[in-house]
Amino acid sequence: MIQFVNILYLLASPFVLPSVAYKIMMKKKYRNSLKGMLGKRLDLTPSPRHNGGERIWVHAVSVGEVVAAAALIPELKRTFPDARVIASTITETGQQKAQKSLTMADTITYYPLDASWIVRKFLDHFRPTLFIMMETEIWPNFLMLARDRGVRIFLANGKLSPRSFRLYKRFKFLFKRPLDGVQAFLMQTSADAERMATLCGSRDRVFVTGNCKFDSPSAPLSPEARQTILHQWTIAPTDAIIVAGSTHPGEEEIILSAFCTLKSRFPSLHLVLAPRHPERFDEAYRLATAKGLSVSRASKPSGTNPDVLLLDVMGELANVYGVGSLAIVGGSFVPIGGHNLLEAAIHRIPVLYGPHMHNQPEITEIMNQTGGGLQITANALVPTITDLLENEPRRHEIGQQAVQAVERNKGSARRSAEIIKNILDHTSTMTGAAC
Repeated sequence: MIQFVNILYLLASPFVLPSVAYKIMMKKKYRNSLKGMLGKRLDLTPSPRHNGGERIWVHAVSVGEVVAAAALIPELKRTFPDARVIASTITETGQQKAQKSLTMADTITYYPLDASWIVRKFLDHFRPTLFIMMETEIWPNFLMLARDRGVRIFLANGKLSPRSFRLYKRFKFLFKRPLDGVQAFLMQTSADAERMATLCGSRDRVFVTGNCKFDSPSAPLSPEARQTILHQWTIAPTDAIIVAGSTHPGEEEIILSAFCTLKSRFPSLHLVLAPRHPERFDEAYRLATAKGLSVSRASKPSGTNPDVLLLDVMGELANVYGVGSLAIVGGSFVPIGGHNLLEAAIHRIPVLYGPHMHNQPEITEIMNQTGGGLQITANALVPTITDLLENEPRRHEIGQQAVQAVERNKGSARRSAEIIKNILDHTSTMTGAAC
């Protein structure tokens, strides 16, 4: 089966490699991550053994999964006090986020490219005893080779959209053996659990644990920290600010057009604009200046009281939401699927997002039901923001509902760690009895 997967990868490479080469040369993507995924930066010496404790490998493909991992890893450390934790990502933005937020991980690395000879190199080096993949990141060779070495495998914070379910089901022959090696699937919702139970063919291994992102170790920005940031940007603390985070192509145009309209009504209004991917910082800068707006970069503040502050540094958005009077979360006004609403919600500000939130169904439903978030169309941005800026009590009420929604739904990370430990203890007991 492993060689069959290798052959599939080789057959697919002529279709994939040209796109990858283009992005490396033209967009400067994958230059660091590809070296890391090929194992070029690994010391050939195996990692030293660690006091006989678990060696837990937590894989979080990109930024969103890293946020969930940041909540789970402290619970794993609490549950397995002698454990050594290895964390991995695939994307470069995920790696930057991991370096900043996964402070309790002992090692942070890139995940191996799923060719068997590369996976073996990583497994030989890190020698994990436990592997936890965040959300639904299924790479067949890694899972099969890890299982063959006796690694216990779990999926945590799992989600399986109807579209992904149909795709995996169509290629079930390819994923059956890898999924058979997973000891438990810890899913966000009952709908995710039902789909996964059908896919893996075993309801006994599927649990509903909620979303670990509600447990993300973050806190509201203090007034002192907010004032410090705004002083650096030469923005008055009393000015109204919109923070638009994780935006994608097509969304900057929508948000900037709405901002220009709002600016004529609220002259002291500012926009903090944070594109999702760093290779688009310059494009966002050009779009804003083309509107006749004054723009400053967070990496090099110009000291000009800018209309638009371009957040062109990675790993700061979750904190920067705290300077806002309200937030707009991107990936939702174009069909991307939406991004994490909770990073903004914890700062007690209204969170606005568009109709395309299919990647965040549970969080979206909770925020909609509690009134902590406002799901609107692009055409509704101007009237909605106008109402919020003119009605401070309503703005504060929605912000309070947002943070209450976060608080009421915490606990997933702890439940996940406890289930993992219980299953491992039960397996150990059964093995001992068999002996």
